Amino acid sequence: MHDFTSPNAERTHNLKLTATEQIAGKQELEELTRSLQACPSIGACARVVQKDFERTELGYNRATHFRSVLREVTVMNTGTASPGASTPSPANIQLLQLTTACWTSRCLHVIAELGIADLIGDQPQSTEALAKSTGTQPQPLHRVLRLLASVGIFEWKDGVWHHTDASRFLRSDHPESLRDYVRMLGLPVFWSAFGDLDHSLRTGKSAFAKDHPEGVFAYLVSHPEESRIFDAAMTSKSHRDIAAILPAYDFSRFGTIADIAGGRGHLLRAILKSSPKTQGILFDQPHVVAGVTPEKGEKLALVGGDFFADAMPRADAYLLMNIIHDWPDAESIKILSGIRRDMPPHARVLTIETVVPPTPGPHLSKELDIAMMALPGGMERTQEEYAELASKSALRLERVVPTRSPYSILEMAAA
Repeated sequence: MHDFTSPNAERTHNLKLTATEQIAGKQELEELTRSLQACPSIGACARVVQKDFERTELGYNRATHFRSVLREVTVMNTGTASPGASTPSPANIQLLQLTTACWTSRCLHVIAELGIADLIGDQPQSTEALAKSTGTQPQPLHRVLRLLASVGIFEWKDGVWHHTDASRFLRSDHPESLRDYVRMLGLPVFWSAFGDLDHSLRTGKSAFAKDHPEGVFAYLVSHPEESRIFDAAMTSKSHRDIAAILPAYDFSRFGTIADIAGGRGHLLRAILKSSPKTQGILFDQPHVVAGVTPEKGEKLALVGGDFFADAMPRADAYLLMNIIHDWPDAESIKILSGIRRDMPPHARVLTIETVVPPTPGPHLSKELDIAMMALPGGMERTQEEYAELASKSALRLERVVPTRSPYSILEMAAA
């Protein structure tokens, strides 16, 4: 129990309050709040803390995929405050936290690139040992890790660094590892594009194109190391999304499914495993499909081509996962129109994307939308905007199927 009745009236108490959906977590916070309120000089601040907790404990924030809300609150004895001083409002604190959040993100990128989580492994490590293994200086490394630990990524205890639930996802050997995804967003060429975001606002073009007019995808073709990290990031991300997509839709109703620009075919191959009677066609650029080897007995055909120029394979359904959002409207209509031109009359086009909701609250689509603006020059869209794209491509948006993730399956048919 914290002692807030100490005679040392000039002490500043720095309390880290973690609000979770668990009842035990809420009860602990309520007990701490009652202790704060018992001291008249800081009771007002305690009420602000409790109010903020109640407003943010609503649970699954689809924009961040976290089920917990970390709050760091500095509680000051108001006896030492200047006359007329007031506690910062929650809105004031929120704005400041958003302003400085990029510092924490950048620390996360650097630590992922260094492979710190792999070095800690199952055995806690000292700062000095980690610095020696990574060729860094102990003091700045400790300071970066200290900031990450303040938001639950790693833990400093007994003079060594330990893993937390969050930091384990930075391990390369974790089955749901996010290390490559974090590394990708921290690549200097991507990070600097967000620094040029005003270029997008002034010109309507991608911020990435300011320094690299060839665009993201052409850049990656000529930079194999960054391309390798990008591919690994997309693979790790797809594994997370596929688990929510498969149970949401009956793919077994289709005899043949073509995965357009499907990369290494992670979604298609998962569908084939769950629908053994279905045939699969993986369509992507020739150098991409050349790196894919079907497993023994896998009903998977490989077709190399360009969806802007070449004919589409004939299938009963066409998958487009995280493809349309890469492109502005004109290019998106060209892709969809090419599929409509070559598909059988009964076929369906299954576009899998985040759909921007009409509500004003947080949603992953609103964050991805800015990434699309800054990097490839595409966008996330509302349901109405997807319906308009379909209409301009001689298609009709028949329904939107939600999944247990921020992604939805937009089913389109011939108009």
